[in-house]
Amino acid sequence: MKLAADEEKLIANLGDILPKGIELELDGRYPAMFSYKMKNYALLDEQGRLRIKGSGLRSRGLELFQREWLEEMLLLLLKGEKEKIADLYDRYADDIAKHRRDISWLAKNETLQDSLENYQAKVKAKKRNAAAPYELALRAERPYQPGDQVSYYVTGAKAKVKISENSKLATDWDAEKPDENVEHYHAKLKELYEKFRPWIEGNGSQDLFAASSESDG
Repeated sequence: MKLAADEEKLIANLGDILPKGIELELDGRYPAMFSYKMKNYALLDEQGRLRIKGSGLRSRGLELFQREWLEEMLLLLLKGEKEKIADLYDRYADDIAKHRRDISWLAKNETLQDSLENYQAKVKAKKRNAAAPYELALRAERPYQPGDQVSYYVTGAKAKVKISENSKLATDWDAEKPDENVEHYHAKLKELYEKFRPWIEGNGSQDLFAASSESDG
């Protein structure tokens, strides 16, 4: 009862300092919250489920393996089990190294915004750089149109490669002879870990909050 009374008091106090016409309502109660940056945060609900808000934590540019690692990492962080994150990282790195997962786990999906003809003209005029999805579409047997999605993965043996020249369509991947670029995907996993290292290793604890409530204005 005291918690509910405190929540009502907080909302009332906030309402007093907000401009007229803006009303706050309690949207939910959450045992823990991770604040990454403005409008980017993760909430742990009372059933132990994760709720993520903001493009900084839900970027469309992330491959599936990155999104899954991020969600599992945040869940451990909010549950106060960050000591398990190192094992989580090692498991993902090992899955990549030993080709345990289907290529859809690593592949990037991009939508063609331009026609192939316009793309080629822009590259020739040096108005844009070569891009893997377009280069693959040009070499494909089927015709690609603007709006079509291209799913592809990176090949090669080094972490840093020219992706437009070192990629294949996901449909060309052979599970018997996997050729995805392990070093490249290891580097992407490490880059994501480094992004959250301050919180994982304890230096960013000021942005972790317990017993949080979210209000909707």
